Order: sequence, then C-alpha cells, then structure tokens
Amino acid sequence: MSKIELLAPAGSPEGVRAAVQSGAGAVYMGFGTFNARRNAQGFSADEMADAIAYCRARGVKTNITLNILAGDRELDTALHDAKFLYEAGADALIVQDLGLARLIHAHAPDFALHASTQMTIHTLDGAKQARDLGFSRVVLSRECTRDEVRLITEQAGVETEVFVHGALCMCYSGQCYLSAVIGQRSGNRGLCAQPCRLPYNGGYPLSLKDLALAGHVAELADLGVSSLKIEGRMKRPEYTAIVTKIYADLLREHRNPTPEERDTLRRVFSRDGFTDGYYTGKKGDAMFGTKTDVPLHEVQSLYDEAAHRFAEGKEAPLVPVSLCFTAREDTGAVLSADGVSSAAAVERARTRPTTPEMVEKSLRKTGGTPFYIKNLRIEMEDGLALPASTVNAMRRDALALLLAKRAAPPSRDWLEGPLLARDDDSRPRTGFCGYTASVRTKAQADALRDLGLETIYVPLDVAAQTGLPAVLPRIFSDAEQPEIEMLLGEAMSRGTKTVLAGNLGHIALARRLGFAVHGDFGLNAFNSKTLYALAEMGVQRQTLSFEARLAQIRDMRGPLETEMIVYGHLPLMIFENCAIRRQHGGKCSCENGVTYLTDRRGERFALLPEYGCRNTLLGNWALCLREDVRPLGVQTARLLFTIETPEECARITCAFLEGNPMEGEFTNGLYKRGVE
Repeated sequence: MSKIELLAPAGSPEGVRAAVQSGAGAVYMGFGTFNARRNAQGFSADEMADAIAYCRARGVKTNITLNILAGDRELDTALHDAKFLYEAGADALIVQDLGLARLIHAHAPDFALHASTQMTIHTLDGAKQARDLGFSRVVLSRECTRDEVRLITEQAGVETEVFVHGALCMCYSGQCYLSAVIGQRSGNRGLCAQPCRLPYNGGYPLSLKDLALAGHVAELADLGVSSLKIEGRMKRPEYTAIVTKIYADLLREHRNPTPEERDTLRRVFSRDGFTDGYYTGKKGDAMFGTKTDVPLHEVQSLYDEAAHRFAEGKEAPLVPVSLCFTAREDTGAVLSADGVSSAAAVERARTRPTTPEMVEKSLRKTGGTPFYIKNLRIEMEDGLALPASTVNAMRRDALALLLAKRAAPPSRDWLEGPLLARDDDSRPRTGFCGYTASVRTKAQADALRDLGLETIYVPLDVAAQTGLPAVLPRIFSDAEQPEIEMLLGEAMSRGTKTVLAGNLGHIALARRLGFAVHGDFGLNAFNSKTLYALAEMGVQRQTLSFEARLAQIRDMRGPLETEMIVYGHLPLMIFENCAIRRQHGGKCSCENGVTYLTDRRGERFALLPEYGCRNTLLGNWALCLREDVRPLGVQTARLLFTIETPEECARITCAFLEGNPMEGEFTNGLYKRGVE
C-alpha cells in the first residue's frame, strides 16, 4: 500500500489552492454534471485542466468525482468527461455507477477508479467485489467501525479511504431516496436537498452531528488506511484551509489534536460539536445535533489567516529539488534542476571573483515557488565573475521550466473503437413473466402463496422456515455475517435456491454459498451498462432503480431479466442509528408495531425495524403504477409489501393480477416525473 494521504475537498479553483497550500496530499474535485455536489461552484474545462496541472506540479494527486448515476442517454457525455479528465492527467476518478465504471475501464484500463461511498461498501466481501471489478480503492461507508476498517484494510487487497471530518448523513450513502421522492432532488444524482436536517415529530431525529476523527488520525495511519478524507466541497475555501492544515499537522506529527485545535474545528463549522460514534461503536443520542451558528467576528481572524496562506502567488515549500551548478570559462555557467537546465555566459573577474558561497546564496532563494532545495552541488572554476542577478535569473528560469515540466499531463492513449461490442449481442429476453412480491412476515407470505405470483421473496429468517426465496438484510456487518450464513444454510436446507441481494457484498456471499442471485433496488441499476456489469457478477435478475423514468427503463437492455417495483411504500432511507429507539425514550421498541415520523407538513413516514437494530424509513404514500408495463421490456413487476396486513396484501395482489380497480391515495412515484 502507498503512503497514507490526506484528501481535501475543493469546490473551486480557489479551493484547490486552499487545500494544496494547507498540506493536502491529494485534492478531490467535481467536474461537469456527473458529480455528487452539482450545486458547488465547479470548474470550467480550462479551470479543471489548470487545477490538475497546478496540483501535479506540486506533487499533489487529483481525484475527480464522477460519482452519480447516469442514464443510457447520458453515458456518452459522461464518458466524454472521463476522457477529458484522463487526457488532462487526473490521477483517479471517484465513481458510483457500475456501468460508467465498466465503460471507463474499457477505454482506459490504467485509469485508477475509486469506488465511491455511494456504492455502500462496508464489508470485506463488498470491498473484494469492487476490487474484482477493477477499482483500485474503496471509499468506505461512514458507518464503518474501527474493527471493520481494520478488517477490510488488512484483507481486501484494495486501498481503503475513510472519511475523517465533515457532514454525516443519517442514511447509508447511496441508499437514500427521500430527497428524490419528496422533491425530485436525488442524492444519487448529486442534488440532495437534505430533508434529514428538517424537523420531525417536533425535533430533529434525523440530523447527525458532523464527523470528526481528529483523535484517531494516528490510529488510522497505523491501520494501513490509504487515504483520510475531509468532506466539504460546498464550503468556503477558508474552511478547507483551516481543517486541512489541522489534519495535515496531526498526520505528519502522528498525534492527537490539542484543545485549541479541537476548538478551532468547532468554531469554523459544527453541529452541536462533533461525533466519532460510528467509528468507536458508540451510537445513540450523543451523535445527534443541528448546525451551530458561530458569530462571524469570532472566526474572522481564523478566516483571514487561512486566506493569507492560500492567496494568489503564495507557495508552501512542497517539492524537493536537486540543483547542480557548474561554471567554466570555456563552457559558461549551467544550472541543472532535476532534468531541466538554464545557462549564462561568464567572464574573468576584474576585481572580486564570484565565490561558491555567493552562488549558493542566490540559488537557495526559492521563495514564491513550490520548491525547496534538497541537494545542492556547485562546481566553479576560480576567478570567474557572475553577477547575483544572473544567477537569480538562471534559478528562476530553471525552476519555471521544472514547474512546467511537472505540470505537463502524461502521455496517455484513450482506446477508441467498438469496445464492449459484445454488449450489443444480448441474448433475446423473454416477454413479461408475471408479478412478484416481497413481504416482511410469514403471515403476509402465506396470504399470497396460492394467488399465482411468479416469485414471493421473504426475509431471510422467514426463508429459513419456509424455503422461499430470501431477501438478504440490506445492511449487515462482517461481525454479523456468520449469523447470516447460518440462516442461509437453514434456508437452503428448506429449499431456498434464490436470494435477493441489495449490495455488492451480498452478490459475492450468495454465489459463494451456491445461491442464484437476483439484484434488489439497492444496487441502483440505472442504465444498460450496469446490467451487463451485474450479469458478469452472476446476477440473473435485476430490480431497476425506482428513480428512473419510464422512458429510461425502456432504454435499459441487458443480458439478464429485469424487474420493476410497481406497488409499495418505497424504502427511502436505511439507518445504522436506531430512530425507533429514540422515538420511544431510548427503549428498544422494535417489536411494538410501526413507529411514525411526522414532518412539518403533517406527512407521516413509517419507521420499520431492520436486522441488527437498524431502521428503514418508508415513503408516506404508496406507489401504485397500474399501467401496462409490458412495453417497457421488463420480465417481472414487483409488489413490495411492508406495513400492509396479510388481507391487504392479498387484495392488492388480486387487483394487479385481475386488473381490478384500487381504492385509496397513491402516487406514480418518480416513474413519470423523474429526478433532477
């Protein structure tokens, strides 16, 4: 593994300088419309090329975010952006979309791809699956504990990146659909409106404090983590400069923060302070908070100091350089600097000759450049005259040439031609095969058994009793996996042959144990290339993203069966921190029926218990798409039952199977209005 880096955010060219001049070893930026902070100031093509060159010249890596989902009709544009970044010399792309990653890897096999935290990688199997897909690094879910980070880092065979500072979402990244469903602003498309920060039930039960692992930097370095990541591309450059400098100092000096440094971090931005609860495994009420407003006059001096550090023209000594200066009467003076050189004429001294000490004094004046002298060798013939102004000019010329050489993009070949042509040779798919259902209880499943459904998916514990196809818990940890494997073994002995997998790690586990794999909505299948990627992993049927419009679903074609959800209270968020417990005075009430959160408009959202004392937040209205889905090309349509009684499950199923009318208030979800 490479030396640990500090990865800082930059939402603008000024933010790039702020990060680099404050000690970042790498900078991550967004470009174009395919990044998860589409509301950040952003970069034009020229600004991005300049930013990449600026960082490269100073020995700082650039990781560019192409980390949202792309539809089939957007892939060419996204690929064009990737090609531009590749040729500009970006070091890596941070990618969420499996199909886009597959395309980029085909055109540029040597372009480093980092698996975005939006891919919800939080287990060893998930990290290994990403590695096998060609990702060189995984950005782990913020919910990972110390032990989980250690396990994945030690055993996955892929670099790990860990968030150490900044905003925490209540939901696992990549699994939040709340903003999309209630306001068409999708987190998976880079425009989350942060509804989790709003009040519910008269309080803020979904608003977490900001993350701060400042006290664990040395430990993370010892664990072998490759990159420590600061969140904040939407924040001002001064914020980046202040936070980056503190973390850079902690990393360089392998120590914990001082009280003054902790206070500085709090004052520049916090939400009632900070939390390290996920990393330390100490979840609960102490992790929650809302934004703390600090008067500007209390932080203005911090901002001013930071702004001075990254002002235009300011340069920290970041790059070591070896200089070799020679001067002879017959050949003149030559200054070599790591492969570039400058020259000047010399003459015999009439009075006072130039000494090596005088030359050294001029050569060491590297202020205003990113260079510092690591090695200096001077060889001079005695009795020569060389004005200090001439030596200074030689130094300036040589270092300018060296800076330009370091900034130049590498020579790279983007492969053209009919790559992945086999994707166009998809085997013919069958027509519409019927309706499926997923349920949460055995009673619901029993009510549906004889109604003619193509498949009934049940929770894993129910599958262990009935032998029906099993839905794996959307989230489970490596520590919980032995119990999952035990239940899978019991289910297989009962006759279960298929599992519904909602995470990359699930696919690897299920196939290893001999199950057929159907992919659930959590895999965020948003385009045809993703279907090919999933098919290559062994998925036989894939549930398409319910954030896609009907026209986008019609576009999706691949070598596996596809399914779409046509009924149900959609699962909009999944929490590691139990919100049900918080709504019942700190007592675990997971067995006491449905808990509701009511927003400021009076809309009610059901909270359901999940495996491991986690929760799912359901949509307030049930999706009900009654139109004929056959022209869309899907093989099955799923009825997703959650809070419905067994009798309601049966009635709704019969209505779909027989074409009967439905009573009640429903929504078409995002299938017709789509997301931004």
